[in-house]
Amino acid sequence: MNAIRRFTLLRFLGLALLATCFNAGLASAQVYQGKFTLPFQARWGQATLPAGDYSFTLDSVRTSCTLRLYRGKNGVAMILAQAQDKNNTGRAELTVEQGTVRAFTIPEVGRVFQYAPHRSKHLTATEEREIAEMVPVITTGK
Repeated sequence: MNAIRRFTLLRFLGLALLATCFNAGLASAQVYQGKFTLPFQARWGQATLPAGDYSFTLDSVRTSCTLRLYRGKNGVAMILAQAQDKNNTGRAELTVEQGTVRAFTIPEVGRVFQYAPHRSKHLTATEEREIAEMVPVITTGK
C-alpha cells in the first residue's frame, strides 16, 4: 500500500513539474511588448486602426511572429508578418506608407517585420521612400 502511495505521489509530482515547465515555456514565448500612438487612421493587415494609443505583444520571433494589438485592454488585431529582415540598429518604429503599415522595426530583437501593402498600383523604391512616414514606438522589452 505504501509503495502505491509513493508511486502515485511521484507520478503527481512529475506531472506537476512537467506542467510547470510547459507553462514557463509558454510564458517565455512572448518575447516583446511595447506601445505606440497612431496620429492618424492606418490599415495594418486586414485591420483598420483609428488614431489613438495602442499596446502590443510580439510572439516568438523564431516561429510565427504574431503581433497582437490592443487598444486599452481590448484586443483589436492579430497580425502575421509576411517577411522579416535582420536589423540591430536604429530605433523601434512603424513605417506607414499612404495610410498602410508596411514595416515594424524592432532593433532590440534584431528584426524588421514586413507587411504587404493594400493597393493595386506598385510604386518604385524612390516613390515609396517619398511617401513613407515614421511612427515612434516605445518599447518595454521582455
